[in-house]
Amino acid sequence: MYLVNLDKSGKVIMDDSVNAVEEFRDVISTKGLGEKGMLYVSLFCDYDSIYRHFTDTERARMIGSVIFNNYDWKGSKNPKIASAILMYKKLQFDPLDAQLLAFNEKINEYTDLMKKVTIEEDNALDWQKIMIGIDKILSTRQKLLDAIERRGARTKISGDGELNYLEKKQSVLDRNG
Repeated sequence: MYLVNLDKSGKVIMDDSVNAVEEFRDVISTKGLGEKGMLYVSLFCDYDSIYRHFTDTERARMIGSVIFNNYDWKGSKNPKIASAILMYKKLQFDPLDAQLLAFNEKINEYTDLMKKVTIEEDNALDWQKIMIGIDKILSTRQKLLDAIERRGARTKISGDGELNYLEKKQSVLDRNG
């Protein structure tokens, strides 16, 4: 996960990424939510979540089912969960990832439409235009994926890392004038 770290058993690791954000602390300190509530928020929002490809509704149901053993868990209507979700999305926002999610949603809409409609003689021309549009969307989506790959993996910023070779050389040059 990107913002919230999980241990191998899937529990939220209580570190600075959680403790530094008031909305996250509110969820954790609320009876009936706690760490499970924070796990729900992170699995629902995180770009690296295994549930990211589902629609919001289906994602909420699946995660509620897994964490709270309730497919119709209504915790996302809890104001503290809603506030934590908004903050999580603000903190991890990345325009490339946001665009990719939007493309994936549109592709899913086209897929659902194709499943529902039978191609017949009177709508075949329209379907041809739709298929050309889908091809353009997929092509643009691939360009976006390539840009994300070129950007590289998101890495967390940490203040205790050592300088790399070039940074050390630059530091020496700066000190020596």
